[in-house]
Amino acid sequence: MRITKFSRIDTVTVPDKFMSVITVGDGEPDDCSEIRSILESDKDSIDYLAVVSDTDPLDHPDVYKIIKEVRPKGVKVMMVTDGRSPSILDDLIGAGYTHALDLLVGKEVTAEQKECIGIATDNGCKFAITVQAKDHDENSLSSISDACDGCSMFIIRQDRDKPVSKSDMSKLVAAAKRCTWNVRTSV
Repeated sequence: MRITKFSRIDTVTVPDKFMSVITVGDGEPDDCSEIRSILESDKDSIDYLAVVSDTDPLDHPDVYKIIKEVRPKGVKVMMVTDGRSPSILDDLIGAGYTHALDLLVGKEVTAEQKECIGIATDNGCKFAITVQAKDHDENSLSSISDACDGCSMFIIRQDRDKPVSKSDMSKLVAAAKRCTWNVRTSV
């Protein structure tokens, strides 16, 4: 496992949060000292180190090794995941390698995702929910909102190629507000 991409500052993945983002993937480990040095110098100006993957970071049971190698003391980690491996998430949170969660939800909340929400909640971790606007209507988003009560932020992403109308987006935002006041839309 290795870091395939590093972004020093990201304000798009989770709006209103300043994050550095590492993308993990398969391959031989790299020397991460340069990334660690950058994170060390930026640690007072970022909210989280986000961990993402082309598949899902929880597909890599040894993702903790990369986090351990690059994360300076005091920097919180946000796992950006579709929640397919709750047991790995539980281990990461329990060992102090994950402090927050951005859960990428499809058309409905799966049993694994509900388990991830429970793990985050039980351990006092903040979690955000991210959905694609084009995949939902008011009813489907209401159903997701009911399953995700207690989230700290609900992010509705607009697709540039298939944008949702303003009136439909307004309905989606109203449905998302059933679980949190903090609803963000982004492209």
